[in-house]
Amino acid sequence: MQIIVLAGGEGKRMWPVQTDKCLIPFLGKPLLYHNLKQIKENIEAAEFIIISSPQVKDEASKIAQGLGLNFQIAVQNEPKGMADALLSAKGLIEGEVLVVNAEDILDPKIFKAILETDGDVVVPGLQVKKYFPGGYIENVKGQNSKVKSIVEKPGEGNEPSDLVKLVADYFQDGKELVDYLQRVETTKDDQYEAVLDQMIKDGLDIKYVKYEGVWVPLKYPWHILDISAHFLSKIGQQVSSEAKISEKAIIEGNVFIEEGVKVFEGAVIKGPCYIGKNCIVGNNSMIRESILEEGCVTGFNSDITRSYIGPNSWFHTNYIGDSVLEGDFGMGSGAVLANLRLDNKTVMVGEDHLDTGRHKLGLVAGKGVRVGVNASTMPGVRVGANSLIGPGVVLRKDLKENKKITIKEESFEIADYENSHTSYEQFREEIK
Repeated sequence: MQIIVLAGGEGKRMWPVQTDKCLIPFLGKPLLYHNLKQIKENIEAAEFIIISSPQVKDEASKIAQGLGLNFQIAVQNEPKGMADALLSAKGLIEGEVLVVNAEDILDPKIFKAILETDGDVVVPGLQVKKYFPGGYIENVKGQNSKVKSIVEKPGEGNEPSDLVKLVADYFQDGKELVDYLQRVETTKDDQYEAVLDQMIKDGLDIKYVKYEGVWVPLKYPWHILDISAHFLSKIGQQVSSEAKISEKAIIEGNVFIEEGVKVFEGAVIKGPCYIGKNCIVGNNSMIRESILEEGCVTGFNSDITRSYIGPNSWFHTNYIGDSVLEGDFGMGSGAVLANLRLDNKTVMVGEDHLDTGRHKLGLVAGKGVRVGVNASTMPGVRVGANSLIGPGVVLRKDLKENKKITIKEESFEIADYENSHTSYEQFREEIK
C-alpha cells in the first residue's frame, strides 16, 4: 500500500499567513507531523510518497525521518493542481494507492472503512446537513455504494445527495491512475475530477464510503482556529516537571504545559490550553481555550481567549480574542483585538466581504506584526507580515505586508482650551 500525501499546494487563500499550511505548528509539531503519525498508526506496512513544494521538501523529509517512515519525496515545482502533483510522482506510483491531503483533519476510522471496501476506486463521502460548495456524490439507484457521478458545486437545492466528496481516495491500480492522468484532458482546472468521471464512463467499479466523522479543512486562515480546537479537544492535563508554576496561579481543566514554562502569581489558565516550551504567563493574565506556541510571553494582566498564538509572540495588558497570529507578534500596553460585531452578525473579511461564518473572529496577522499602545483592530481585519499599527490607531481595513499606519499630530485640530473642570479640592467642598 502506497500512501500519497499531497503537501505541495500554494495556499492562496491563506493570506496573510505565509507559513506553508502543512508546516504550521500545533502543540509544538507541524500539522504534517500529526497527519503522518495518524496514518502510520492506522495503516500497517505502508510506504509513503510525500509530494511537496520545493520549499517544503527538506522539512517534510525531516518530519518523515523522525517518525521512522518508509518514504520517498517527490517535488511539484509549481502549484498546478492535484493532477499535476500526482504526475510529479508518476515514476514512483505502483500497486494500491491511497491519496490524502496533508492538511485535512479526518478521523482515522475512515481509512479502515475505505480499505475494507471492494472496488477499483473507493472515495469517502461526508454526510452534510446544509449546502457545501464542493463536489457531491451521485449514487447508482438500487446500489447504495456505487458512484454514478460526482457533481461539482451543483448549487443549493440541486444536490444529488447529502454526500460531499472528500480526499482520501483509494485506487487499486496506481499505474492505471497515472495512465488516466496522462490521457484525460480538460480546459478547466479540474483534471483530477475529470479523470474520475472518465473512469466512471469506462465502467470501472467506483464506490463510496459514507463518512460522518470529523472533517476540518485548512482553506482560510481562520480555519487554524478550528484545527486548534480539534487538537485541544484531544489533550489531557500534563505539566512538565521542568516548568515553574506559582502556587498562587490557577490551572483548571486539560492544560498541557511544556518544559521551561513559567507561570506567575495570579495567572489563570483554563483548559483546554497548550502552553509551548519556554513560554511565560505573567501576573494576573488569563488564558482560555488557546494555543501558545514556543517562546511566547504573556505579560501582566493580558487576556487571551480561543486564539492561536504563533511562536515568539509577546503581550502586555492586552485583550486577544479569537485571533490567529502567525508568530513574532508584539503588542504595546492597552492594545485590543476586537472579535465581535456589535450587531452580532457573522464577521466579513476583505473588500469582497467574504463571510467567514464565524460570529467571533479577531485579528489575522502574518509574522513580525507590531501593534502600538492603545491601538485596536476591528473584527476580521487582516495584517500582512512585518507591518506596524501605530499607537492609538483604530484599524478597520486590511493592511498589506511591510506597511505602517500611524496618526500624525498635524491631522488633529489644536485649539485654545480653558480649563473649566472643578478642582479636586473644590469638589470635596461641594459634596460636604
